[in-house]
Amino acid sequence: MFALLHMGSILQEDRATLRQNWGWYVGLGLLLTLLGILGLVFVGAATLLTIVFVGWFFLIGGLAEIAHAVFKKGWSGFWLDLLAGVITAVAGLFILLQPAGGAKVLTMLIGIMFVIDGIFRLGAGIAIKNPYRGWFIIQGLVSLLLAVFIFSEWPYSAIWVIGTLVSVDLLIDGLRLTSFGFAVKQLPPGDGPVVSTSA
Repeated sequence: MFALLHMGSILQEDRATLRQNWGWYVGLGLLLTLLGILGLVFVGAATLLTIVFVGWFFLIGGLAEIAHAVFKKGWSGFWLDLLAGVITAVAGLFILLQPAGGAKVLTMLIGIMFVIDGIFRLGAGIAIKNPYRGWFIIQGLVSLLLAVFIFSEWPYSAIWVIGTLVSVDLLIDGLRLTSFGFAVKQLPPGDGPVVSTSA
């Protein structure tokens, strides 16, 4: 949803700081927007880069958890901490050594998440009587359709699903920050309302 800016109130000195740094918001926003567009154009490369990042994240996080367990040896959660660290590190190593296999597994997990999200939103839309129930039902159906599409194309969907989702997220964040930067540039110097980045 593209409801990115809303009105709020902040101190005058904070407002002045925002106005002085509007260019940084715009610059970062344009960079993220460009990365999002490039990711959508080269979606396979975006998927690979994301998988490699996730692999390193898991590997480093697992090693850190192992180190924490070793240094804190003697406490009751030692073996649980150590086991969790080993599993996380091995998962990261597997992803780095077999990025295609890692992409397939993560794509399958994303499909399952869409199924769960779709069922939850459909159930909420049907059970809850409020003016927004239609949106819940629509979002639930869209999530289920995405899941069906991912599963029907699997394992080939692993090539584009992750890269597309990450690129769209970068694109939305970029547009949000760019809009915010131009909005704070127009802020009046005196008291009054100001835009906020919180959704």
